[in-house]
Amino acid sequence: MPVNLSRYLDVLRAPGVARVVVFALIGRLPFGTLPLSMVLLMRHEHYDYGQVGAVLATEALSVGVTAVFVGRLVDRIGHARVLITTGTITAVAICLQAAAMASGASVALLIVLGAVQGATVPPISPAMRALWRDLIPDHRLDTAYAFDSVALELAFIVGPLLAAGLATAWTPLAGMIASAAFYFVAAIGFATAPASRAWRPEESVERTRAGALRSPGIRTLVVAAACAAVAFGALEVALTAFAEEQGSRDSVGPLITVWSIGSLVGGLVYGARTWSSPAPRRFLILSGLLGLGAVPLPFAGSLIAMGAFLFGTGLALAPLGATAYALLATLAPTGTSTEAYSWHIVANVVGSSIGAFLAGLLIDHASVDWALASASIACGLALLVGLAGRRTLSPG
Repeated sequence: MPVNLSRYLDVLRAPGVARVVVFALIGRLPFGTLPLSMVLLMRHEHYDYGQVGAVLATEALSVGVTAVFVGRLVDRIGHARVLITTGTITAVAICLQAAAMASGASVALLIVLGAVQGATVPPISPAMRALWRDLIPDHRLDTAYAFDSVALELAFIVGPLLAAGLATAWTPLAGMIASAAFYFVAAIGFATAPASRAWRPEESVERTRAGALRSPGIRTLVVAAACAAVAFGALEVALTAFAEEQGSRDSVGPLITVWSIGSLVGGLVYGARTWSSPAPRRFLILSGLLGLGAVPLPFAGSLIAMGAFLFGTGLALAPLGATAYALLATLAPTGTSTEAYSWHIVANVVGSSIGAFLAGLLIDHASVDWALASASIACGLALLVGLAGRRTLSPG
């Protein structure tokens, strides 16, 4: 089966795509810069890992509480007002939180500020994913979703390196301020792009309290994504502790970057090929490969070994995301596309928050190895969910 990277050029050359892609990339950089900057700044100010995990978990759970409502609002009134308002509030909240951490403020205050910030993250990613079907021909949608997944991995490659670099050259505080600027600039730029302004909500569609979740397939994808995301949250904290054990806390940035490079490579190959197997089958296979890839992580005895294992683990990550985006597009009820993608984000942030909190507890009360092992266990649960709901993943 040939690999044809020119498919990506077809996607990027489509009218209206370039500008929204640029600002979507900027808006995703905080996914890589903000959590690591928070961990490094709190550790620099002598907060323990349990406190770090609690703050990260609260912020992510706050996203989980509000993201669906924000997505529904976009589906009803469009992009501009929602993006500009949330982008401004979240930027201010991050700056206040950074100042509080640097002054050694109480964890209770950090939790309150984190809740505000998480509740107002601009919905750039779900808005971008909902736009693809309007901007790209159907025969290139798989490539567009793969590109979207790869773009997310770029944020996790550039973001941790940037956060670690700023922390080393200056202070972790700089990474948080940069994250605030990224959110603000991206929200304004995306909201004012022609493709974004031209997007209109679906009219005369049935709107129910269940929204996108009235689709059984969406429910299956959301629960599976939440289980897998426990692994991602656990690794964000566990890898920092692992790097400290190896005598180099700053190495966590490169470790996460290697993980993301593996995902990027897998995503590029996935989107450059034509797949004959149905998306539900690919989703299950990739879920299994992700879990298997995480099995060796607790057995890494050095930074080099951990980097190699993380690269292998990452290979299935972006392809799994691209397949999930394609399934969400086909399974979401009419008029709920942004909400459906918001549910996927909710699943990721809630699962990640649980994983971060769990890893903090495991590190403090068991070992770093147990925190790393929780990643493979969580991915195994995701596969079981997918297998149990496999019939719901095919459009009826």
